[in-house]
Amino acid sequence: MSNSFNFKQSRPTLIAPQGRPERLPLWRRATGCLFLAVAIILLAASAGLVLTAPPPADEGDGAFSAATAAVSEVAAAASAGAQATNTVAPSETLDEPSPQRMPTLSSAEIADFLATPPDILDDEEVMAITGLSYDPFTIAPNRSRSSMTSYTVLRGDTIDTISRRFGLSRETVAWCNSYRKAQILFTGDVLNIPPSDGACHTVIASQGKDISAIAEQYGIDDPFRIIDAPANDLPEISSDTQLPSGTRLFIPGGVGSIITWDVQVEEDAAGNVIAFARGHPNSCGAVPGGGTYWTNPLPSGSYVRGFYAGHSGIDIAARTGTPILAANGGPVLYAGWNSWGYGNTVVIGHGPFSTLYGHMDSLAVRCGNVVAAGQIIGYVGSTGNSSGPHLHFEIRYRNQPQDPSATVGIGW
Repeated sequence: MSNSFNFKQSRPTLIAPQGRPERLPLWRRATGCLFLAVAIILLAASAGLVLTAPPPADEGDGAFSAATAAVSEVAAAASAGAQATNTVAPSETLDEPSPQRMPTLSSAEIADFLATPPDILDDEEVMAITGLSYDPFTIAPNRSRSSMTSYTVLRGDTIDTISRRFGLSRETVAWCNSYRKAQILFTGDVLNIPPSDGACHTVIASQGKDISAIAEQYGIDDPFRIIDAPANDLPEISSDTQLPSGTRLFIPGGVGSIITWDVQVEEDAAGNVIAFARGHPNSCGAVPGGGTYWTNPLPSGSYVRGFYAGHSGIDIAARTGTPILAANGGPVLYAGWNSWGYGNTVVIGHGPFSTLYGHMDSLAVRCGNVVAAGQIIGYVGSTGNSSGPHLHFEIRYRNQPQDPSATVGIGW
């Protein structure tokens, strides 16, 4: 048997794992021929597209001029409504423009266009071009009030925070409400809020004051500022009119007095206060003397509220039972409960001065005692109109409250 292989007579065969070689099936040979024919057709079509493509337009401004002209022509035709007389040929429509009318950019112009960043206009340039303004936030201006309003006290409110909320002075809020609310606020209290700074007045007919006298009481030269104030809603009346009792007036720009416990005092010939609240059950009567040096009445406390026309002293907070010291030496002029809002109270005389200590938990002195500066006179509490343990401390000169923080030695 010969080992030579005849190449001329051989055909493609499959070599089976076992048995003799077999020829390729007919369907596989037909599939290969079909794929080859499709590839040749696609190659020929691609070559035809490349060879028949239109030449690029010339570089320069001509393309942009053509585009501008075409857009202008279409816009003019649309605005005039010239449908029948449109310059576009019957065979041409805006939906299917003719290739000859479409502007064409060269590759260099396209590259230059893409490389140029767009101009970003600021707000002023937009307004200059369009005549329109752009304001992303519309803020309504504050409108001044002309009438009284009310405010219900929330937890944490103080005279200071409320006055700032309405753009008023704290004195104004104090002068237009009861003395108790001026001293201490409770959640749910309803406050009278005037339209502007000033004072409020309740007419008492028995005092016999006309509008001119009321204006003078609050430092107002022109009584018609009261008559013409919209918040008062008064008819056309004269300045010598006496209004009925109970009439509440707003005094624009008026200045009230310091809100404090107004009591009768007795002075000697030298002007020294020798009696405080004469006739009150807890008054100690006439006791002359006193006056040494000033010292801090509660050095371990914390300053929480200052002096102003609506608050006749300073408030110093401390734990209940903390000792309170006499701020100066002198006789005890008052010792006991005070129904004006101070609770357990002590008043000590110091010549023309007197000091008042309010809201005490308990007293350590009584009538007839003469104390030295720095001596314990009582203990911190929260009696009377108080929201927590603290000392309400006043200094009065001939019974007129002064700012304790302005006195050297007090320490606040």
